[in-house]
Amino acid sequence: MILLIALVYTAIALANTQVMATSDRVRDLAVLRLAGATKAQVLRLVGAEAVLVVAVGTVLGGAVAALNLLGVRTALGLLDVHSAVVVPWGTIGSVVAASALLAVVFAVLPASLALRTRPVELAGARE
Repeated sequence: MILLIALVYTAIALANTQVMATSDRVRDLAVLRLAGATKAQVLRLVGAEAVLVVAVGTVLGGAVAALNLLGVRTALGLLDVHSAVVVPWGTIGSVVAASALLAVVFAVLPASLALRTRPVELAGARE
C-alpha cells in the first residue's frame, strides 16, 4: 500500500515536471514551426525528448540501485551470509513503461495545446 502511494506521488511529480518543462518551451516550439516543421514533427520531437529523459533517468536510477545492492551484498558477504540478488525485471519494466507513457502524454498534451496558437504570436511573446 505504501509503495502504491509512493508510485502515485511519483507519477504526479513526473506529470507536473513534464507539463512545466513543456510550457516553458512554447517559444522554442514556435520557432521550430516558423522554421518549417509541421505540428506532427514538433510533437514527435517533444515525445522523443520525453522518452529520452525517462531512459536517462532509468539508467541513472539503475546505476544507483546497482551500487547500493553491491554494497549490501558485500556487507552480507563479510558476515558470511551469502544471498543471491533477485531483480524483478518485470516490475521494473512495467514501471519504466508507465513512466515513459506518462512522460510522453504530459509532454505532448501541453505542446499540442500550445501549438494551436499561431507560431508568429508565440515567438514574439515576452516571457
